Amino acid sequence: MKAGGAGTSARLSPVRASLGFVAVALVCVVFADLQISAVDPWADLARFGWGLLTPDFLHSQHLLSGVLYTVAFGILGTVLGSMAGFSLALIFRFRLIRVFCAFIRAIHEIFWALIFLQVFGLTPLTGLLAIAVPYAGIFAKVYSEILEESDHAPARALSSGAGAVSIFMFARLPDAWATMKSYTYYRFECGLRSSAVLGFVGLPTVGFYLESAFSQGYYS
Repeated sequence: MKAGGAGTSARLSPVRASLGFVAVALVCVVFADLQISAVDPWADLARFGWGLLTPDFLHSQHLLSGVLYTVAFGILGTVLGSMAGFSLALIFRFRLIRVFCAFIRAIHEIFWALIFLQVFGLTPLTGLLAIAVPYAGIFAKVYSEILEESDHAPARALSSGAGAVSIFMFARLPDAWATMKSYTYYRFECGLRSSAVLGFVGLPTVGFYLESAFSQGYYS
């Protein structure tokens, strides 16, 4: 009988502890400083729509510098990413390189910015690397596919004595150059978007001033 009573007491201990926590919580609610505020989402949506119809481009004196920073980060990040991606595309056949490129392009630019922010602080290098690193992985994959799908007939037409560099520069690259250039332009457009988004982590691009205005309700 004693053993049975001890078992029952052991099973009831967690229940008693839980009831004790509930009782403490109820007592705390009585003394808590709670306030319920009603939110009118339709009014905020109307203010947002009115701001969209009445844009105020002179609200921020730093808007021009924000635009210039956005374009600069977009250009430099895309250029650096394309150069690194082109180099990686030449050795993309190695499995380790493919895994590495898949890893760096799987992480969004804003997360790279948060990582580099801890290392370099709020500097231009943080924004530049945040765009260039994932773009290098993207460029490597796309460039390698473009080169692989290019016409190999000119390379086969060259004499057998031609070196690998000559075959690549004069036979393979010219055929793929137009497609690679077109994709680089497209990726630059994406770089401008990414550059603007980096403003939400504190870099002085357009996104920084947009986020500040939205937080204060200045939708225009």
